[in-house]
Amino acid sequence: MKRILIITILCLFVISMSVVAFAAEPVNSQENTYKKVAIIPYINSTEEKKGYVKEIIDSKYTELYSNKNFQMIPEVDVLKALNSTGFSIANMELPEKDILAAVAKETNADYVIAMEVSQLITTRHMSFFQTKVVTKTKLRYKFYNTEQSKMVSFQTTGISENKTVIGDVGYKDPITKALNQAMDDANEKIMSNL
Repeated sequence: MKRILIITILCLFVISMSVVAFAAEPVNSQENTYKKVAIIPYINSTEEKKGYVKEIIDSKYTELYSNKNFQMIPEVDVLKALNSTGFSIANMELPEKDILAAVAKETNADYVIAMEVSQLITTRHMSFFQTKVVTKTKLRYKFYNTEQSKMVSFQTTGISENKTVIGDVGYKDPITKALNQAMDDANEKIMSNL
């Protein structure tokens, strides 16, 4: 009987210590671990205005920043901040550092990203045995890091070709691949500057 009482007391002691130790562990809070990103609406200064070009860019431009590591500033707030600086997207120019800094300050963003599709050229080549569509694209970016008060400018390119021996070749696939390639390269450069 005495043995059972001692074992019971030891078991209760061990259980109470593990509960105390578990309760004392800090809770990992995910609060404020994300970075705020203001994404300025992109500029398409090319003559290529097909609907699927807009769809490709719209989905890919913000895709990387739509996860738990980032909080995207609503576009309405970004446009309001741009308008307060006197900047107009209608001018088809990327904003300068002072404009990006003002947007960051007004939206409380950690990073500001601006992009221009400056070149999107698609050509069709036909020979007796083959039809080929080649797309070349060039994107210009400006990336502002609020913490470092630093702006990085860069451009990326993408190229894709779609060819067939029999039949016709469409334009959508090579345009999609070239834009995705250029935007993936740009996202890598942006992530390396975070």
